[in-house]
Amino acid sequence: MCGRFTQAMTWQEMHDLYSLSPTVPPTNMEPRYNGAPTQLFAVCRTDIEGAKTLSMLRWGLVPFWSKDKKIASRLINARSETFRSKPSFRAAAKARRCLVPANGWFEWKPTGGRKQPYFISRKDGLPISFAGLWERWQREDEVLETFTILTRDADPQLSNVHHRQPVIMPQALHATWIDPTLPPGDVSELVSSPLTEKFCVRPVGLQVNSVRNNHPGILEDEQPSLL
Repeated sequence: MCGRFTQAMTWQEMHDLYSLSPTVPPTNMEPRYNGAPTQLFAVCRTDIEGAKTLSMLRWGLVPFWSKDKKIASRLINARSETFRSKPSFRAAAKARRCLVPANGWFEWKPTGGRKQPYFISRKDGLPISFAGLWERWQREDEVLETFTILTRDADPQLSNVHHRQPVIMPQALHATWIDPTLPPGDVSELVSSPLTEKFCVRPVGLQVNSVRNNHPGILEDEQPSLL
């Protein structure tokens, strides 16, 4: 499960993360310290010429065939085990894959009669990329571009907080994942590869429970890591 994450990077950090061409124009990005579904996020994908680019897309996928865009609230995640066969994701899985840059994500664990939020990020502090899918939906004059984040069974180093985690794509495989000509078998193999990075899991304050709190302070309640 991934229902909240942080995307608070500069344009240059994202540019370096994806080795973008100098001709890719800067994107007007609002820092997301407590990013939630229906909000806009920067997403890396290929353009019509096959070059990597950054676009602002809304979190919560709306399939191109859907009659109602409200379906997005139910499609913020796609299970990596079944996304290639599910009608909602099948078309996007073939040629509309993307990368979602993040500093980390939040999970909640029942503790002492309440749910304690935790922030999960790389121990070295470097950004990560979630494997995602994107779609373009249009009805009359309204055009909407949206994305979803793939999830998988949690790696042993993370499973003590939650049994699911986002699919994290290593930097060496970024270009491969968003290549629209990638064979279906290779797509499935990429989302099942084990984690190679070490992650830090730490409890944070309850401010993160409200999406209205979008500031660096929600990450400052640092306590000893569980790992």
